[in-house]
Amino acid sequence: MAEKEQNRTEQATPFKLEEARKQGQVAKSLDFNSLVMILGLLGLAMIWGASAWRELGQISQDLFTSSAQLAITPDNSGWMPGVLRAFISLLAPVLLVGVVLAVLANLVQTGPIFSFHPLKPKGERINPVAGFKRVFSKKMLFDAAKSLLKLLILGGVAVAFFFALWPSLMVPQSADTGLVQQWFGENAVALMFRLGMALVLIGLLDLMYTRHKFREDMMMSRRELKEEVKRREGDPLIRAKLRELQRENLKQAAAVKRVPEADVLITNPEHLAIALRYERGVMAAPVLLARGSDSWAAEMRAVARRHGIPIYERKPLARLLFRQGQVGQPIPADSYLDVARIYAELDARQRGLVEYEVRP
Repeated sequence: MAEKEQNRTEQATPFKLEEARKQGQVAKSLDFNSLVMILGLLGLAMIWGASAWRELGQISQDLFTSSAQLAITPDNSGWMPGVLRAFISLLAPVLLVGVVLAVLANLVQTGPIFSFHPLKPKGERINPVAGFKRVFSKKMLFDAAKSLLKLLILGGVAVAFFFALWPSLMVPQSADTGLVQQWFGENAVALMFRLGMALVLIGLLDLMYTRHKFREDMMMSRRELKEEVKRREGDPLIRAKLRELQRENLKQAAAVKRVPEADVLITNPEHLAIALRYERGVMAAPVLLARGSDSWAAEMRAVARRHGIPIYERKPLARLLFRQGQVGQPIPADSYLDVARIYAELDARQRGLVEYEVRP
């Protein structure tokens, strides 16, 4: 565990990143989400704010004008639904835009993620000792320092703006209400623009830091890399055994293709099959062309039948050839006598000296 905690020198593999993503662990900056939502809502306020403000003012004016005639009793409250609908119509676009911007901000950072893993109950979440450690952890202290820094930046921008505005504070004392409203509106927009630029800087810096911290947290030790390889591909001994079986299957398949070249097929009769070939004057002894067991033996018998190759049932000989013989090599010396008898019978059959019957 010490190596896992201290010697993380390797970048996270795509497999680990994908597993972390399935568990809901991604690089996500909450400040970037806040930035997108605030800028979006400010944009909505600049586009639709004046109209909404006038409508809200009209609602307030109508309420104050008719306040003397409104009877607020359970029997006379028919005016309330209309007022609620008016307020909801003003708030609905703001809430809808806020939700859409929150979803888009998360999609921009992480893409679509659907995971219930963060919702699973964990014992450490209700453990008071673990909770106390989280409250006073380095991460919480860092987040507190980061929040204080954001407050200082935004406060500094606001204070600098008001100091710059100080010489023109006499304008609001004018009797012209239109001029006063224009002055407040222009300076409010200017202040929001400066705060928005500060938020852009904070959001982008936090996004870069969050991604850097996530890559750092996902780094792996060499031991973790080896364990991942084992988990994904299995134990090396098992992989070696599988490769050996694959090579054996390829050899068996290639050997079965040579069965049509054989002179005779010797069987066990069900579990083993050995194909032999002999060229008089060329080979010192018959050569083992192919051998197979179980399903491969059945395949070899089927090929032999299709090509009219004689099939002999010789259990001891089949076991001997299968155990000691090598594909592509002459048969073992211990089998010479029994194989010679088979070839003698084959030769006699070809000469018509004895009757021969293929035995499946």
